[in-house]
Amino acid sequence: MNLRAHLAVAALITAAHATEPRPRSDSSSRQFTVYCEDTALRQRVVSFAEEVKADVLGLLGESDAWKSPIVITLDRARGPQPAVLVRPVKTDGGFKVEIAVKIGDDPAAVNLQKHIVRALLLEYAYRQEGVQPGEHYVEAPWWVVEGALQIFRRRELGVDAPLFQRLLAANQLPAIEDFLTEKPAELGPTAFAFDQACAMALLALLLEQPGGRERLARLLRDWPRGNGDPSAALAAAFPSVGKGHALQKWWTLSLARAAASDRYEGMSVERTDRELSTQTRLDLATGKAGEHRLFRLEDWREFAKLPASRPALRARQSTLVALSARANALLRPVIAEYEQIVSLLARGKTRGMQERIAQAASHRASLLHRLSDIEDYMNWFEATQMGMRSAAFEGFLKTVHEISEQDRRASDSVSRYLDQFEGEL
Repeated sequence: MNLRAHLAVAALITAAHATEPRPRSDSSSRQFTVYCEDTALRQRVVSFAEEVKADVLGLLGESDAWKSPIVITLDRARGPQPAVLVRPVKTDGGFKVEIAVKIGDDPAAVNLQKHIVRALLLEYAYRQEGVQPGEHYVEAPWWVVEGALQIFRRRELGVDAPLFQRLLAANQLPAIEDFLTEKPAELGPTAFAFDQACAMALLALLLEQPGGRERLARLLRDWPRGNGDPSAALAAAFPSVGKGHALQKWWTLSLARAAASDRYEGMSVERTDRELSTQTRLDLATGKAGEHRLFRLEDWREFAKLPASRPALRARQSTLVALSARANALLRPVIAEYEQIVSLLARGKTRGMQERIAQAASHRASLLHRLSDIEDYMNWFEATQMGMRSAAFEGFLKTVHEISEQDRRASDSVSRYLDQFEGEL
């Protein structure tokens, strides 16, 4: 048989195989159809897709009213790296979403959960009008997808508080406008992990707003018809958080709350005051030779014109917001006042500043003095007036007794001299 005949037979065999239906499974809601040769894998993916959909519907506060099917095809990749394609497709039966997966050596590297979320949100946004062939389409914001994934995962794993703590300690939060327009695919793994944490905090903040789930659903439905300005779209859907500076502040507070999620006991008044003392000082460069000086907020007239003052003040505002999230409740109003002072200084607003700083310092000192008096009274009352005592003073009394015994037994010449000197005073 010549080459032409061989090619003809091969073409007939290929055509025959192409007409054979591929093994498939449909999900319980009938929205997902999975094509895969591996029966066990196909059935697991069908079940998993329904679980992910339930999470997404819960996030949006929606019932299952899907209109367009989602088709998932699973094939073995020729190379070691996986490849995933999510796209809308126009068919004779209407609009559908396709997830084409090429599985490499590590199936977990596919991150199928993320792509199912992408497909579900794409179907949700275009549910009414669909996508025409060749028409440009827009997927859901990356920070909604990543934030949702982190919320789903943290329900079982818990919040990674140390990650948020490192994020706040770095004092390098991006401007919210830049964050909303980032391209996470271009980031390294460490930077991407931080961005995932930031996305989770932002999405959690939005969901906590009045009617948060309904507003998020509206944002996603309107997203394809937006003008390409994510900040404006976000402000329109969530007017309660505002935009720009206001949104940045609320976002930072949400991050701070996540950072404090591993602290079951609040900070004491003393520790809160110590940290507040640190946060109301600024270490600023004062010259080209690298000289630095530590300024108090009361010295604002001296540092206001330094080039390094405004970036440092903006960073200090973020740390004060973070401190407020974990501070003792009695000092939170004081911290809030200092945060407002720092915010005004960062924007060059200095009218009445000296009086405002003095009032904040006076309020803080008065509060601490009053708390000290209350503590002294409670200690006196417990030590002298209570019919039965707690063990709070046992360690102190034991120490006093031991010192008295040591003094009584002391017989060296130095001890006798000190006793005599004390008696003459």
